Amino acid sequence: MLLENKELENTVWEKVFKQLGLKPDCMVRTHNFSVSMPFDINVAFSVYGIEKMSDSQIDGMGDIIRKIFIEATKENERIYALDWEHSSFLYDPRNPDEQKSVWVDDARYFGGGFCAEFPAFYPDVDYYFFIDENFRFGYLGHPWRQEVWVFGELLVHKFDQIYNKLGWIKLK
Repeated sequence: MLLENKELENTVWEKVFKQLGLKPDCMVRTHNFSVSMPFDINVAFSVYGIEKMSDSQIDGMGDIIRKIFIEATKENERIYALDWEHSSFLYDPRNPDEQKSVWVDDARYFGGGFCAEFPAFYPDVDYYFFIDENFRFGYLGHPWRQEVWVFGELLVHKFDQIYNKLGWIKLK
């Protein structure tokens, strides 16, 4: 469901900046953590390089990640699904009707909007974030560094078990 309440959307993004220390930077294209850290996360986290994924792994990652989110949430819990500078959603991984293309009204685009594939777990052109409503855990996709950052003990444990299947490389 598209977040249509701009006040809530702004509050969520403020938390992303404050609690996760987001430092957006499209110039850093390295896994070298001594050069730059795009996030400042104060709980358990892991970082994975995703640049070696095959097309079939990219195609299959949605089902795998959605199942992990189902295991990590209780019935009726939602996850914030955020696309940097674009759309924000409240996402129910149990609802297959939410796994689709959605029209996003946005006056900044020719034609008044764009069609978004939702959810997009592979950060190909933008930051894609999936964060528990209470910020207990999250999945942060960084497009230029070709990384996925996973935080929160539960998610870290689950992704540590399957990252090889996804074709990811554990960096941290």
